[in-house]
Amino acid sequence: MSGRCAPIAGQVARIERAAAFLANGMSLCDCPDAAGRRRGAMPAKLIGNGLRELDLFLTDLIVEAGRVDRHGAAAGHDPGIHPGRRIFSAAEAWRRTAPQLGLAPEGRARLRQMRAAQNRQCFGQLRGEGAEAAMQRDCADYARLAGDVLAAMRSRMG
Repeated sequence: MSGRCAPIAGQVARIERAAAFLANGMSLCDCPDAAGRRRGAMPAKLIGNGLRELDLFLTDLIVEAGRVDRHGAAAGHDPGIHPGRRIFSAAEAWRRTAPQLGLAPEGRARLRQMRAAQNRQCFGQLRGEGAEAAMQRDCADYARLAGDVLAAMRSRMG
């Protein structure tokens, strides 16, 4: 079990680190005042792009979890996976894979909300009051949803 979940667990750990890094103003220092100043200086486009990267990391994690669940150790040799057909949205990956893995369908709705907020930030339309807290919630939710995928994998393989 743990051997098949190890790559997924590594991807979850990377998502958690990336989410903490972005939420902390592109740093992992322990000084909340400095992190707050860095976050305040981050342009909306940078925040939006960072959140898009988290979305893509989670998308790839969900797709990989689905492949491992379907094909076990042979997941990397799956002839049904075509690079030209990559899924580019965690919400879409969640929709396709959630039933198979036993993931809560509510995750997709949250991912769709976060994707809409990313797009607004990428075009510089969201940087007012509450934007920092919203970005930090989004980062935490990406990490939480990645953990949910890992927990579902462990549950199915346990």
